[in-house]
Amino acid sequence: MPMITDTAYLINTEVSNGKKFLAEGANALMLDLDFGTYPYVTSSSTGIAGLFSGLGFQPSKLETTIGVMKAYTTRVGSGPFPTEDTGEAGNHL
Repeated sequence: MPMITDTAYLINTEVSNGKKFLAEGANALMLDLDFGTYPYVTSSSTGIAGLFSGLGFQPSKLETTIGVMKAYTTRVGSGPFPTEDTGEAGNHL
């Protein structure tokens, strides 16, 4: 398999042939271009929309979605940190 290819074509062709694939979004929704804490976001869609816009995968071919989430927000760099606890519990942690 070549190292550089038309991945939208490859993924959609393989799915049409019965193959499965796993896609993972790494940046979380708070950094999403559309739904994140603008202007402290990344330049792409990190939610489910990134599967379609970033990989070129056809939404009509999506069979299963598994969402994994946490109950708090983490942040690297600057920007809002809405779940930060600056009180006694936060100091203890």
